[in-house]
Amino acid sequence: MSRKVLTVREYEIMHKLLIEKKTSNEVSELYGLTNERIRQIYQDTFRKVKNVTGVLDDIDHYKKVLTELKKKCSEAEGGIMGKHDNATVPDLEKLLNECNFPFSKRMYSFFELLEVNTIGELSVITLKEFNCLRGFKSQLKKELIAFIEFENIENLFDGFQEWKDN
Repeated sequence: MSRKVLTVREYEIMHKLLIEKKTSNEVSELYGLTNERIRQIYQDTFRKVKNVTGVLDDIDHYKKVLTELKKKCSEAEGGIMGKHDNATVPDLEKLLNECNFPFSKRMYSFFELLEVNTIGELSVITLKEFNCLRGFKSQLKKELIAFIEFENIENLFDGFQEWKDN
């Protein structure tokens, strides 16, 4: 349980129930709440921790995938730069936060969690993998599609048109 994820009250209640092994009756008396409310807080907090843990697991998995893909690209003759014509090489080095596209705060947070900083790093992740990432919903998909079209980098993403249409 992390204090970064839980509110102070959630953390204290979970600590008293799980660590101090207090009964729900004892905890309900301490906080002036009913037994039922303590049970609800416990269930809600448990779900919250479980969801955050799942997201963190997904992030760890895709960080490993990204690292492996970077390694494969650097080992391949010419690396990722050899796959594209020289006109796009500078674009691959372009930082996402320096693009003129108006990213939402949510998208910037998403890039930060994936540790993706450049267009080249973004292009290494397949479009199908984005659909598997927890938290990547239709709004972020629309924003990513708009960005790819805005930067005119559709050629960097295999199956872009099909992915866009689905």
